Amino acid sequence: MPMEHKQARAGEPRRAFTLMELLTVMAVVALLAALLLPALGRAKARATRTVCLGNLRQLGLAWQMYAQENNDRLVPNGYGTRQTAANVRLWVLGATHAAAPEHRATLTNAAFLTDPALAAFSGYVRDPTLYKCPADHGLVDGTPKVRSYALNAYLGWTLPEGGGEFLLSPRHLNFRTLNQVAAAAPAERLQFVDVAPDWLCHSAFGVAMSAMFYQFPTAEHGKASPLSFADGHAEVRRWQDPWTLSMARSRFVTHLNWAFQPSADLLWLREHATVPAPVTADPP
Repeated sequence: MPMEHKQARAGEPRRAFTLMELLTVMAVVALLAALLLPALGRAKARATRTVCLGNLRQLGLAWQMYAQENNDRLVPNGYGTRQTAANVRLWVLGATHAAAPEHRATLTNAAFLTDPALAAFSGYVRDPTLYKCPADHGLVDGTPKVRSYALNAYLGWTLPEGGGEFLLSPRHLNFRTLNQVAAAAPAERLQFVDVAPDWLCHSAFGVAMSAMFYQFPTAEHGKASPLSFADGHAEVRRWQDPWTLSMARSRFVTHLNWAFQPSADLLWLREHATVPAPVTADPP
């Protein structure tokens, strides 16, 4: 009898899902996806920030090692093309937003990061991926960029000489040596900046000492940007002004971006870029 009972049940036709049951399952799956996807997105964003901060720490270590091996002199910073840089090796070669191929190539050709003839960091950072933030999906003429980071313009500005009216203030110190930085609260001195994708150009990150943004830090990490500092630490800085974030996500038009209202973000960048230049006595 038990065997016959099992065989009878096995022969019964299987009952299909009703439409209501199918809709219920789909609703449960959709609910679970709605609950899990934001958490997965946040986890991915945290992982991206972690990689970016690691990149900045590696570049900061290279910056320090260069100075220690070059009589305390900071690595040359600024901007130029292969032609205009001549015999000066910047930490990496970066140019301007000009459409000329020699300018655009500095953002798309990894040789400008790794070639010993072009980049002073080539002997310290051999992996070109360390120059690229994983959240930066910016393109130059349809080609992915190879660099996302720029070095505070007041750390070793060399080329072009003087830096121009909006990049180097004569009333503020252009640090030349590691000892100068060490005497000026290095934990407060801005070093490498993750730059907004469309605003990256120079090797240097420009901070104007007027009511003007020269460049914008990235907003690809939400409302904050990874930054490194001259003492070797890196952190994520949360920006306060919606205009800062809006401009960071916009297309580049000009470097002369006046903050018509007091900007807490611009003030912070100015305070952390450099210090007032020492006052020298007039000769008798």
